Amino acid sequence: MNINVDRAGTQLTVGVTGELDAHNCAELGEAIVRAADSEVDRVVIDAAELSFIDSSAISELLRVRQDLVDRGGELVIQNTGSSVRRVLEITGLLDTFGVS
Repeated sequence: MNINVDRAGTQLTVGVTGELDAHNCAELGEAIVRAADSEVDRVVIDAAELSFIDSSAISELLRVRQDLVDRGGELVIQNTGSSVRRVLEITGLLDTFGVS
């Protein structure tokens, strides 16, 4: 997995490449927490290059999302491929992560 973090004003865009699973999901959470200071109110996960996501990764994203929501922010996932979208659909999390 590779992580690319870009900041524009109060938005953080996090590009994730490869597979996001139990072995590396904490790394993603830590990268977001490090970069998302008190001025960041929106985190966008760009999943265009994300090929796989498991339940551990979803739990980590939900944890980070809740931290952001608690301080008035949001976390959304964009550009999901069919396999990632399917996992989010099966778990009932499309709306939670703002996947359209």
